[in-house]
Amino acid sequence: MNRCQKNNNPGNIKFSKQKEATGKDDKGFAIFPDAPAGFRALHDQITLYRQRTMTVGQVINAYAPSSENNTDNYLNFVCTQLRCKPDTLVMEVSKYALGAIIAQMEGYFAKEG
Repeated sequence: MNRCQKNNNPGNIKFSKQKEATGKDDKGFAIFPDAPAGFRALHDQITLYRQRTMTVGQVINAYAPSSENNTDNYLNFVCTQLRCKPDTLVMEVSKYALGAIIAQMEGYFAKEG
């Protein structure tokens, strides 16, 4: 079981006192009581990005910084899956689709073995 699965945190969101978080792990990632709570927190984060009128590219650069990720690969994957461009406004895409793609990229749906 990987970190996001163990923490019920499909987006590997860092802890920032999310309303349903029960704490944080040793790397600062939020822990949720169950997967639905983790997905709600991910969707809430995407809603904040929408309110800030951010593009998909800006979101991925903020969400998956190059200090921790291959950001270009992450952005390419997200844009391919959403069939959008980096300059597409996040408010123009489904927050649920984007959340599922982020969860996939973070390894939430990975199977053991």
